Amino acid sequence: MAFWTLYKRELNGYFQSAVAYVVLFGSAIAQGIQFGFIVTAVTSENYKDQSILQIFFTWPLFWLLLLVQVPLITMRVFSEEFKLGTIEMLLTAPVREWDVVLAKFFGALSFFLILWLPIALDLTALQLFSNPAPPVYWSQIGLTALTITLLGGFYVSLGVFTSVLTKNQIIAAVLCFALVFAAFGVSLLRWIQHVDANLLAWVSYVSTPEHLQNAVLGIFDTRPIVFYVTVTAFILMLTKSILEGRRLQG
Repeated sequence: MAFWTLYKRELNGYFQSAVAYVVLFGSAIAQGIQFGFIVTAVTSENYKDQSILQIFFTWPLFWLLLLVQVPLITMRVFSEEFKLGTIEMLLTAPVREWDVVLAKFFGALSFFLILWLPIALDLTALQLFSNPAPPVYWSQIGLTALTITLLGGFYVSLGVFTSVLTKNQIIAAVLCFALVFAAFGVSLLRWIQHVDANLLAWVSYVSTPEHLQNAVLGIFDTRPIVFYVTVTAFILMLTKSILEGRRLQG
């Protein structure tokens, strides 16, 4: 009960924040513009062998959105509580640290997934108003949605972790962006020539673009699931430990 109460509090808090609405509408506009360009691009020779999902998740604008969204929606998670002094009231309430951490994590993850609803609406509109309607491959859509959720959970956990470190939201956002960019930047090592084969295998294991490309192709791989779940759980454990330390200090 404590978790659900805190979770609803966190999710409702996003819809009372001006920054959240800016991120929401900005993401919707950017996704709509990108989708419009992609629908035009699929008729060209360069993209004739690729689906809309394949093109969408390889364009730079998608990754730019992903890297910017998470720091903006997670910077306030704990930092605002520290700044307003409400964290003391929260930590002295009869709730566990895990309830607080998981409620804030799932609240931020839920809002993150809401940010990507416009692409689902765009695909639905394309299906309804195209003649002939493009084929629907539910396995690819399901795997893509699962990968976005797992990837979002990983990035959001980084944002929650950086937010518990400081009461300054700007610092929390910058730290989150640095960690998220570093996690994404590892995948760029595969483009460097003369890289050791063992290193390339490791890069392939943690490469988010590769995970997403496999998903949109309908390739099911359990390794990304294990990777994202394990790393996300570890980061949330670190967050819980830091929050617990603050409670003991208080």
